[in-house]
Amino acid sequence: MIVTETNLGFKIEAGKYVALFGGKKANLANLQASFENFEFIRIKQTHSDISILSNDSKQDYKIEADGHFTQKTNTALVVSTGDCIPVLMYDPATEYIAAIHSGWRGVANRIVPKTLLTLQRLGCELKNMRILIGPHIQLNSFEVSNDVRDEILHSIQHPVTQSADLYQRTASNEKSFVDLNQVMKTQLQMAGIQFDHVFSLHLDTVTDLRFHSYRRDKQQSGR
Repeated sequence: MIVTETNLGFKIEAGKYVALFGGKKANLANLQASFENFEFIRIKQTHSDISILSNDSKQDYKIEADGHFTQKTNTALVVSTGDCIPVLMYDPATEYIAAIHSGWRGVANRIVPKTLLTLQRLGCELKNMRILIGPHIQLNSFEVSNDVRDEILHSIQHPVTQSADLYQRTASNEKSFVDLNQVMKTQLQMAGIQFDHVFSLHLDTVTDLRFHSYRRDKQQSGR
């Protein structure tokens, strides 16, 4: 696996598979100019747990979902994030690829494990899956109410009282900092993904000005 920082973001090359975790310059026009041989397909993201098959560029930005997958060659599946977790995956055996947008609601609703289950039904084996986790809001920036914390930790069936410091840190009586990256990795391990098949870019979109951040920039943030 080769990781290169480009003017559009972090490019990851793994054999014939190419992934990009884009920065602020990674708009659709720039992506199309840099990857001329690819058809780009976007989805209308709604913070759901829905993943769909994306095989036709005519459906670009027409279907509501937060994840999509395909076997079609020269196809670039796009998700947009501004603090949420971008998860990209590929299976070299079946040649399925997938792209998932997972905010805290997506984490709580287990969109990534659900997408893996769908891919299994289509013939993918978990032992072959490779997972890439991109830049997103990290522990020190993700302060939430304890109700939100509990929803997130419930997704891994992990009560706050047991080894809680692995996933969260108390901010006050009513708020906590939550480590979405660690929760996501636990979900993947619970689903059956091998630890060494998961690659993460540990970059905080809130503090790293190369990336869009809704929490930092509010309505001025892009995706």
